[in-house]
Amino acid sequence: MEVGLIHLHRTLGYLAFVAALVNLVLALTKGRTDARIATVQHHVHNLGLLMSGRINVVLGLTMIFVLSYPLDVWWAWVSLVLWVPVEIVGKRMVKSELAVARDGGTAASRLVAGAGIELLVMVAIFGLMSARPG
Repeated sequence: MEVGLIHLHRTLGYLAFVAALVNLVLALTKGRTDARIATVQHHVHNLGLLMSGRINVVLGLTMIFVLSYPLDVWWAWVSLVLWVPVEIVGKRMVKSELAVARDGGTAASRLVAGAGIELLVMVAIFGLMSARPG
């Protein structure tokens, strides 16, 4: 069970990271103007990034308590706190601009900025989880 939790947590982390990267690429290409691409980007953002990230947060907290990690693993708590900006930026910047693009309009530059912020935060989380410092 422990090995399964670890592998699922790691795999969902990879999925969220790749989804954030794809989200930025789509925002930089036709995601701002093409309704079909914006719909694909909406699904990548909601399912690939946000849902896998939320499940990953729950799995991470489960692993801390089930696998008896000490509660002073600061990198895990910092990663948990870093997830908050992803949720805020996702709701305030990315989802609202994707709704505009899916309705046939042109999304503002907030879509690219939001996707970039999400990717930067995911890089920080991914780095902390991979390095597991001190």
